[in-house]
Amino acid sequence: MAAVNDYDLVVHGLAEMLRHDSRLDVKERIVIGEPVIERVQVALFDTFGRTEPIESEISRLLSEPLVERVVVFSMDLLPDMVDAAMGAGASGFISKGLTRPEIAEAVLRVAAGQEVRAIAHRRTPVEPELDWPGRGQGLSMRESEVLVLAAEGLTNAEIGRALYIGTETVKSHLHAAYTKLKVRNRVEATAMVHRSPSFRQARSGRHDLGPTAP
Repeated sequence: MAAVNDYDLVVHGLAEMLRHDSRLDVKERIVIGEPVIERVQVALFDTFGRTEPIESEISRLLSEPLVERVVVFSMDLLPDMVDAAMGAGASGFISKGLTRPEIAEAVLRVAAGQEVRAIAHRRTPVEPELDWPGRGQGLSMRESEVLVLAAEGLTNAEIGRALYIGTETVKSHLHAAYTKLKVRNRVEATAMVHRSPSFRQARSGRHDLGPTAP
């Protein structure tokens, strides 16, 4: 399998977490929009920081001849989002509220040809080995994601549509992020995001996908 996202920190954390499972052979990453150079049986698409509709990004991944199946990995579990992902051709939808063994098991089931909707029905914390930009500064995953989208130029309404949340919720997350980062407004926050190494995107160059993997 290969981890899919545009942010180095996100992809590295996901790949490292799943490498602990000996049943999985994990490639480092796929960056959406860059060519895939080796066969990938399962592309595990972490939705952190996506700016386009989920259907578009799934379709783009599946258009790659070397990508066999796509599984969405997300903290967003609204039925409309899950249905949109599966309708776009995803073979699975995995919650970040699952444990590492549960995530690995879901990936293996997809690799075996099953369709999986592995949704957490209990309130559980995000797997501790996962990472995201700004975590070291105290940002929650949601605050980080909202901040990233704001820094990429999306309006509050556009962020809300992308994340299936209301605009007032977007504002609350932004203000919380500003407080934690000790910035006064969107302009200062955007400048901080663009100069911070933890928010570095993988699109700065092409990456080797590593050895053949499920």
